[in-house]
Amino acid sequence: MRKFFQFTILLVLLAMGSRTVASEKSVPAFNIRLEGVRLDYPGFEHWAEIERPDGKHIWAFAIYLGKDKWSVPVRTDVTGTYRLLRVERRQGDKREENVLTTNSQRQLEVEEPWKAEPKLAEQPLVEGGTFTTFFAAEEPWCVNDHTFVQGPDKMWHLFGITHPKKLEFDKDPGRQLAHATAETLLQKPWKAQPFALTRDWEKYREFLLWAPYVIRHEGTYYMFVCVGDPSDHSRYRIHLLTSTDLKDWTRSPDNPMVVDGFDGRDPFVMRVSDQWVLYYTANSTPECGNHIVACVTSKDLVHWGNRKVAFMHPRAGSFGGPTESPFIVRRGDNYYLFVCDNEWTDVYLSHDPFHWDFGQKNTRIKSHASEIVRDTDGKWYISHAGWTGGPLDIAPLQWHDGLDDAPTNILPAEK
Repeated sequence: MRKFFQFTILLVLLAMGSRTVASEKSVPAFNIRLEGVRLDYPGFEHWAEIERPDGKHIWAFAIYLGKDKWSVPVRTDVTGTYRLLRVERRQGDKREENVLTTNSQRQLEVEEPWKAEPKLAEQPLVEGGTFTTFFAAEEPWCVNDHTFVQGPDKMWHLFGITHPKKLEFDKDPGRQLAHATAETLLQKPWKAQPFALTRDWEKYREFLLWAPYVIRHEGTYYMFVCVGDPSDHSRYRIHLLTSTDLKDWTRSPDNPMVVDGFDGRDPFVMRVSDQWVLYYTANSTPECGNHIVACVTSKDLVHWGNRKVAFMHPRAGSFGGPTESPFIVRRGDNYYLFVCDNEWTDVYLSHDPFHWDFGQKNTRIKSHASEIVRDTDGKWYISHAGWTGGPLDIAPLQWHDGLDDAPTNILPAEK
């Protein structure tokens, strides 16, 4: 198991006008300004050292609010006066002190205690097995973020981002969707099919086609896919297409479903109680900021609203980041959030499908843009995309949470 340091996490998500960044209110926070911070790739984490009333020192990460403004929430069970001592920028093992402006708040009164979230699990509850290749696109093409779904005849279908290697964004950022089929999930290799879709900017305002996710509901297949924007990364759009056979797709007249940034993308949809939830990756402001998993809800899979932030990472930047390709697995009362951080998939645990805390990281798996899928025998699998340099792989996914018979959103494939 890969060990990682456990910090005292004092995270609360704040409200930013109509763009909700938290479900809790009145959580005390330092309001600060940092000089000379660049929010671009690959991004940095900004952590504040804070002195508690009892003299102990704790660390909390800063949240970017826009225009050099940051917030450092203090969620603690100790009341009294807190002092912000300094803020440091972190990238891996590198540490560098940030420059606080003179008008930054240095003292904070905490009048009401906040109960800390207990650690939900001390040991990894899920692990990936050995990956083997099941599909490789014809050269020079590659496949990145993808989705699995069974057709009406139980044939397996895969749709995914595709573009020539290596990626040259200005020439082809991903203008078609790859399509492959198989009679069984573990068939090797899957059979390549013609492109499933090609973007159409003039007619549908589709600049690209990224990270499709397909679900079937009442005999109709719903594909959610990022279509981007040619000039504004703060207004990337997620569109909906529907089909009855996974061959002919109809664009929804209600598009876009979501407009968000930076590069709002990578949709995932699941049912929670009496509503649908669409999760996707974005940032704490549409222009840049902390990498987040946002979500919106719907009753009909077409009209979406009530935006929330389900997860926030300490790293702040623009494109890329550690919250890509969100995928949620429910197993009983456990909700596992799988998010991609370059060549790793981090797994966070929560009992709330609308909130995961950075301190509840359970494990990580060596994989990129992973999807979770089950075969006809109920066995679990995780996929891995080679991104711009390799094929698609698949590996067994093993659970150690004792919840194999508990309710789940990922059902076995149909025989």
